[in-house]
Amino acid sequence: MTPVPDQKPLLEEQTSPEWHPPAIPPDCLYLPAIPHTENFQIKTKEISKPLITSRRDTINNIAVRVPGEIRIIVQEIPPQERKFKDAAFYAISYTSTNRYIGVNFDNDIFNNTDYYYTNGLRIDYVAPIFASSPLSFSMLPYRKYSMNYHGMTIVQNIYTPTNPDVTHVLDGDHPFSAYLYLGHFKNTLSNDHKYRQYSELDIGLIGPGSLGGIVQGQMHHIEPVGWQNQIQNDIVLNYTATVEKGLYNPGVFDLNVFATGQIGTLYDNAGGGLRIRAGRLNPYFSMPRLALEQSTEGRNAYQWQYGIFASAKAKVVLYNATLQGGMFNKTSNYTIPAEDIERFLLQASAGIYVAYKQLGLTLEQYYLSPEFKNAHHFSWGHINITYCF
Repeated sequence: MTPVPDQKPLLEEQTSPEWHPPAIPPDCLYLPAIPHTENFQIKTKEISKPLITSRRDTINNIAVRVPGEIRIIVQEIPPQERKFKDAAFYAISYTSTNRYIGVNFDNDIFNNTDYYYTNGLRIDYVAPIFASSPLSFSMLPYRKYSMNYHGMTIVQNIYTPTNPDVTHVLDGDHPFSAYLYLGHFKNTLSNDHKYRQYSELDIGLIGPGSLGGIVQGQMHHIEPVGWQNQIQNDIVLNYTATVEKGLYNPGVFDLNVFATGQIGTLYDNAGGGLRIRAGRLNPYFSMPRLALEQSTEGRNAYQWQYGIFASAKAKVVLYNATLQGGMFNKTSNYTIPAEDIERFLLQASAGIYVAYKQLGLTLEQYYLSPEFKNAHHFSWGHINITYCF
């Protein structure tokens, strides 16, 4: 038998010589800690080394590559790139994570009257989930440097003649009418462009089905008896669009111009005007007055806000279902004929606003010029309470 030659243990054959990393090259910068600021960026770059063939840098006589070092480069972001970096957050038409609930109440009792636009209630709820609603695709698109607020609203408005306590029709007076609708809206704000746009789609009913007569009867000690002559049931399908541009916005004062229009079976009109406000208020085009401190748009928000505001608007009226009746149902007992409708109207408002942290209160007074032949000039009061969460 041929003797087996002596063999070294397998472990010994695979043992590599001791290896020492090369010295740190002088052109590499190693920092123990770099404070993060939005004006600087940190980049890393690996510096590769060629194959080393010296006996010291081999394992089992096989050349190996020395691990590359990491060079840390600290660069200041140019001012124009900083602006782009901030704006890029809004470049995809970002939807706000804030949620709002707002209650709006209109009534002419503040002016000691009880006719025409006599009562209105609007409840808004804003939440990011509404951005996924199928109705959101009907809203005005705006996809550059914007913050968007999607919401739903429910509205009931009630109108009566100057004397609601008679059963017969008062010719030449405002008809009994009321409507109720559910709406989807989108409010878009761009602080970079000092621009705002608003769109809303409403679906509902005008007529007895809106329950206007029942609601007003509950609000009066003596129930109005003329609701039997109200405008009859018809569909409400309406679209509202508003665009607003800042003219002068130094911080404590805002002067904006806006244009607005409505089209559908309830209202058809178009107009525009000016809006001003002054005080200690959050920026008009970067948040809807209230914003959570931890949210993106609320980082620099005031805890206490207060100010005054006013607006003036002129509009051209093509159709008003609260006066002329529904667009499809022509069986109403009494409506205002088209030739008696005032086609050019003036509207103005002024008010005060106060807010603390997430809760805001608005008090506003409205004026509207006569809407039809021999009608009165009319005013009403408005209260809004909004909570952000």
